[in-house]
Amino acid sequence: MNAVSLMHDWYPEPLPRNVDIGAGSWLYSAFAFVHFRSELPHAVRIGQSCGVYNGSFFDLGPQGEVDMGDFSTLVGVIVATNCAVRIGRYCFLAHEVVIADHAWAAPRLHGVGEIPESGQGSALIVLEDDVWVGTGAVLLAGASVGAGSVIGAGTTVDFRVPPNSIVGGNPARIIGRAG
Repeated sequence: MNAVSLMHDWYPEPLPRNVDIGAGSWLYSAFAFVHFRSELPHAVRIGQSCGVYNGSFFDLGPQGEVDMGDFSTLVGVIVATNCAVRIGRYCFLAHEVVIADHAWAAPRLHGVGEIPESGQGSALIVLEDDVWVGTGAVLLAGASVGAGSVIGAGTTVDFRVPPNSIVGGNPARIIGRAG
């Protein structure tokens, strides 16, 4: 497989070979992968008609992977994992949202290729279909957000959110029903 460069890109590097972008999708720059170290064959899969906008980063460790469903949008979102993140269809994640399965901005390396035990990511982070996540929210290991839910701005979630829930506050709690 040949390296792919984005025609509009200002960054001089091609996309990593293990990144798949669906038809009709927009990715602002290969710069989104500047801290990308995943060795998986299909580490990032961006569905059809998606948008990945300025300031979004995929800070993935050697076992990190992201699967983004069709018609979803990331606006300045940081995904930092050495595990798996699943984003469903028709999801919208606003500015400065962080999805992380560990305490560091990127999976930290102790030695060449070595990930510390506490940074290996043991929990899948899932956003089911039709989820909206407000500005500055943080989704941590253990977050599983049910379909049709809304996560309020600045809220930190590390628990299972039932479908059609509205979550807000600090500490985060279910404050209502969506739809």
